[in-house]
Amino acid sequence: MIKATCRCCNSKYLKSTIPLGLSPLANNLLNNINEKDELYPLDVMFCETCTNSQLSFSVSPEKLFNTYLYVSSTAKSFRDHFENASKDYIDEFNLNKDSVVVDIGSNDGIGLSYFKSLGMNVIGIEPASNIAKLANEKGIETINSYFDEHAVKKILTRFSYADLVTASNVFAHSNEIKSITENVFKLLKDDGCFIIEVQYLLDTIKDLTFDNIYHEHVNYWSVTSLNNFFNSLGLSVTNVKHIDTHGGSIRVYVKRIGSIIDKSVNKFLDEEKKFGILDKKTYDNFFLRIEEAKKNVINNLKLLKQKGLKIVGYGAPAKATTLLNYFEIGTEYIDYIVEDNNLKHGKLIPGVKIPIYSKDVLESQRPDIIVVMAWNFFDEIKKNNQKLIDLGIKFISIKQLQEQTI
Repeated sequence: MIKATCRCCNSKYLKSTIPLGLSPLANNLLNNINEKDELYPLDVMFCETCTNSQLSFSVSPEKLFNTYLYVSSTAKSFRDHFENASKDYIDEFNLNKDSVVVDIGSNDGIGLSYFKSLGMNVIGIEPASNIAKLANEKGIETINSYFDEHAVKKILTRFSYADLVTASNVFAHSNEIKSITENVFKLLKDDGCFIIEVQYLLDTIKDLTFDNIYHEHVNYWSVTSLNNFFNSLGLSVTNVKHIDTHGGSIRVYVKRIGSIIDKSVNKFLDEEKKFGILDKKTYDNFFLRIEEAKKNVINNLKLLKQKGLKIVGYGAPAKATTLLNYFEIGTEYIDYIVEDNNLKHGKLIPGVKIPIYSKDVLESQRPDIIVVMAWNFFDEIKKNNQKLIDLGIKFISIKQLQEQTI
């Protein structure tokens, strides 16, 4: 479905800034090589009215999320991230065993596990039936649903009003951000807090992490655009923290109007203005850098292949689908990809149709070079595969290949 108006302010003044052409759905991996790809426009638009950035085309959530292959707990760094975040929230809001914590888009329950271990009242909302089942099997009570009025009623029937509602990357994924926000504040206590985590648009631009753009991410947020959005609903952004997930994200605290606003908010707003977040030229220049990176990656892969080296990939995150398809990298460059998440084994990257295997295959089909597609876990992946490095296999981040000749 074409989205012709801004999700934040309904403005029609949208300009294309990052046109990535037709691309398959990033997490909808193929089951076999003969399966037909579904391609949709992947084009980021800039709202000249409120500075929001969003995709021009919206794929139905049922197609994207009813069955899902991403499991948050796969990486230790994410497990640590959510445990540390939970400890911070407990201290900041004086949470105890009587507190109620709700997580929207709760995946396998990773964001609620620590609260649960302390005996707090927790409940997750997860639309993917297979992932919600995993969470419930782990003992994290999870409603298999989108977060709507019906979900709010179920939670209020089960518990009292919530002290804290969290949503990690949900604001990147949803068309229904206004509805989600309104329902959150039906659920929260008067002094409760809504905390969202989203990939930070400034980091995406600065670090050239354009592969974080894919159809599941319909919105690309700055503090400026989030502040404009929540203010339009009569709410306040009260605190902002920079965090290192997904190559750079922000944690944004939202409360009812009249709450105390931390100095961090204006600090972020000022920095974004200086950076050029209000200027479309910033986004146009970003796209030119993407084109240059594409040339560099192809040239570097050609050089490696000319040396007779066998190249494979490590990690099949959603970002790999965007990058491999836009850069037009198939099995002529990368023989196969290994992946720690066993839900992806035996499948193929859509579009380029590179097969995905367990890393056990590395022993029988040993490569010379492993290109890490999950670049945000590069250090962790290297650490977990020291035996392969000892065998002489070289690990390279895909981001290294985007630079000039390696």
